[in-house]
Amino acid sequence: MSEAKINQYVDTYETLKKAMKWKVFDNKIIMTTASMYVMKGKEVKVHPFLNVAEELKKQAGLFSSMRSHPRFTMAAMLDVSFDEPETKIPKLFDVYQTLKKEKFKSGTSTYIAASTLLNEESPAEDTAKRAMALYQEMKKEHPFLTGTGDYPLAVLLALEEQNDMIQRIESCYDALSRQGLKKGNDLQFLSHILSMGSQENPQQLVHRTVEVHDAFKNAGIRPKTMYYPMIGMLALLPAEQVDIAEIHDMYEQLNGIKHFKWNKDMNVLIAGSFFVSEKLDHAGLAETSLYTSLESILQAQQAAMIATITAASAASASASSSGSN
Repeated sequence: MSEAKINQYVDTYETLKKAMKWKVFDNKIIMTTASMYVMKGKEVKVHPFLNVAEELKKQAGLFSSMRSHPRFTMAAMLDVSFDEPETKIPKLFDVYQTLKKEKFKSGTSTYIAASTLLNEESPAEDTAKRAMALYQEMKKEHPFLTGTGDYPLAVLLALEEQNDMIQRIESCYDALSRQGLKKGNDLQFLSHILSMGSQENPQQLVHRTVEVHDAFKNAGIRPKTMYYPMIGMLALLPAEQVDIAEIHDMYEQLNGIKHFKWNKDMNVLIAGSFFVSEKLDHAGLAETSLYTSLESILQAQQAAMIATITAASAASASASSSGSN
């Protein structure tokens, strides 16, 4: 399994690197984009992919982030999810405006949040209202941790329509903190993941999360806070299906490939995401609520990676610009 996925990832990366040579300058954006195709088991076709990116730019407003490099990751999201991705672009912008009416701020995170609603039949207005109410409750609990990067998960959590969502999130957050996981935005994200679509007792989920966390440590991968969301996805899988050794093998293979060897943190996240996506394909989970939840969480994890990379790229560009003045 890992060999085939990694070979596809390398091929997809090289294809995209060539196609995006003068369009994107951050290697991590190309890595993330390539990983989306691998997780969906879809071959990238360069011209249709670039056409979707161009159409996003064409339909975007003058100051929209869809006129910059985030349009490529959004194009990949649409391309892997829909047979005719270009037909979804008008709806993406419509849902984006609906979210903005509910006081979501302009930017990439709101576009990603909008993309999570493209398959929903219920009115976006209702979900947008619930999502903003949830977001405000998150902000009330953790004013310094909660930011625009939490928009996509707020929307996904709003689709759950559970009245006790904030209590579940806080219960997980406090319990994980008592188990030695570091407080911060990544722990909040992890708590959101454990609260999504799961009817399990939060304490059981916390126990499994700590087991996965310690298993990474025992495998020789220091579980940094940025890995917390991926650890949460693994904790949601049936315990007997989680094989940290297999993830470690993929991680080491990625570290040995020239394109990726300088991005070890990304390699951990991608190896974990490949493992989860493979389990969703082959573990008989397709008809369960866990499948839907993990599909959504994988999307949210990608969204978080994109948002982090986008912010870092913008900061780097700004620094370069001020340095040259």
